[in-house]
Amino acid sequence: MSNKQAPLAITDAVDFYRQWPTLRQRAERLIETKEVTDGDAELLHWMIKMVDMVGPQDIPQEG
Repeated sequence: MSNKQAPLAITDAVDFYRQWPTLRQRAERLIETKEVTDGDAELLHWMIKMVDMVGPQDIPQEG
């Protein structure tokens, strides 16, 4: 059975967020297999972009 996945197509941050339920499963598979495809590398690129958009002002502080 082939382990190939469809090419990853993300157009912007909103599209990434819309696709996140499926993308999250893909990210979890990366952790398990430690194998990175071109599509997985694109997923990691977008994950970095998304995290870079969040700052301390976006995270509620407890205490």
